[in-house]
Amino acid sequence: MKPKPQKNQGKINKKQAANTGKSSQRQNPNFKHKFKPKQAATEKKPNKPEIRKMIRQKKAAEAEAERQKIKQEKEERIKAYKKQRLEKTKVISKRTQRGQPLMKDRMQLLLKQIEEMKRH
Repeated sequence: MKPKPQKNQGKINKKQAANTGKSSQRQNPNFKHKFKPKQAATEKKPNKPEIRKMIRQKKAAEAEAERQKIKQEKEERIKAYKKQRLEKTKVISKRTQRGQPLMKDRMQLLLKQIEEMKRH
């Protein structure tokens, strides 16, 4: 029988030579990977349904703010009208001791109305 030759007697095995090239590519920081590693859980991007939900919530908040603004303006107009009506009622309801209406206050109210009409 022949003696078996010892392996790797100064020669590099083909498999080892091929592996050394691949390992250098893995270590190279500029090497582009075919598949990108998954992102961390903290950097999770929202998917389409979540994006749609966020947009809907944003629109709903804007609409609610608009409604609140309109409601507040309406309340202010109503308060101003009630105040004006109260003043007018007080002036018209004034009477003398004998129960006759006071014409002096009524004339001032009419004068005020005419001045407002001239402004507009």
